[in-house]
Amino acid sequence: MRYLRALALATLVLGSCCRPAVAGTGVPDEQLWTEVDVEQPLGSNYSITGVGQLRVSESLANPIFTAAGLDVDHSNGAWTLGVGYRHQVTGDRQGEDINVTQVARFNVTWRHQWGRSTLALRSRLEDVLTASSNPWRARVRAEYRWATENAGPVRYLYTNDEVFYQFSDGEFFRNRFQIGMRIDIGKRASLLTYYQRQDSREQTPGAINALGLTLGIALR
Repeated sequence: MRYLRALALATLVLGSCCRPAVAGTGVPDEQLWTEVDVEQPLGSNYSITGVGQLRVSESLANPIFTAAGLDVDHSNGAWTLGVGYRHQVTGDRQGEDINVTQVARFNVTWRHQWGRSTLALRSRLEDVLTASSNPWRARVRAEYRWATENAGPVRYLYTNDEVFYQFSDGEFFRNRFQIGMRIDIGKRASLLTYYQRQDSREQTPGAINALGLTLGIALR
């Protein structure tokens, strides 16, 4: 287990090292990223989640990104295995051309908790079904959570860093850093609020500062 913890910490370090290598150019774009996740348990260890996403920009034609998808997860102790699908729609800088992307996702997540701290390492393999060349890319994210006490509806604070690797180019092409909190809203809903910095190679905009809001609803 100590090796997995060391690997998660190494991923955070790797993300910090990769950020300068994939640093975006130009003036960062200010964006709002929103998401709604509706989860339905299927027995004791399985769940299915419907996902809807909308992203808007301060300077680009809106909406810049919409998506709908479905995830199925299986939990077994510290491990979670998942498969998912996304139907994504994006526009160009002028909003004239529409790009539809279909993505199959395969996830493995490991979590370790001690005291009020949780360390999570998620590895994701994505198959871009609509790609004309090598469709595969990998994403690795390390996350640290700190459970709060006597903080009202705030359940935990967290930070994570995620690196993206494109197999067709043989390089890391994107880095995402987040810091935020989870706020419980009643017994079946929560709101994840965060700041995110994204840097990407050969993308316009290359740098993004985003405010993120993710509403989670548990049907149980």
